[in-house]
Amino acid sequence: MATARSAELARLRPKLLAFAMRRVRDPERAEDAVQEALLAALEDLDTYAGKSSLATWLFGILKHKIVDGVRRRPLEQPLEQDIDAMAHHAPGPEQSCASRSVLSLVDRSLGRLPRRSAQAFVMREVLGMETDEVCSMLGVTPTNCWVLVHRARLRLRACPDVGQLAAEAG
Repeated sequence: MATARSAELARLRPKLLAFAMRRVRDPERAEDAVQEALLAALEDLDTYAGKSSLATWLFGILKHKIVDGVRRRPLEQPLEQDIDAMAHHAPGPEQSCASRSVLSLVDRSLGRLPRRSAQAFVMREVLGMETDEVCSMLGVTPTNCWVLVHRARLRLRACPDVGQLAAEAG
């Protein structure tokens, strides 16, 4: 009886692998999940009660193994990989200097705007705050907020420092 069920498990393996691939989209992780599910099924084959088909039981085990793998995944990434990734993407001295000069030009340009327009622009466009948050902080209506941000954009485009930035970027 156990060998017949083992043969059934082997027969279902390609379907299990296809199912896992659709879920995790990584061949190695899919293979690992299927192997873990089959191993768990073989270990607990004697406890299989037969209340559902063997395939249903096995796919249920696989679903749990996939979820366990997703939960476990961030913990398994080695620290060295993260450090290497950060080192390759860190800005160099030239980029840092250029960023400082760009920030200085943007700050000078924002200083030429009316205070409320500059605040609305920074909150909405730089900080990414939602319109209702900006409205509550500035005590304006959503329409007024949109007008403040729109006028700030127009004035920034006309600002000589922004023209200088565009010339340097082009």
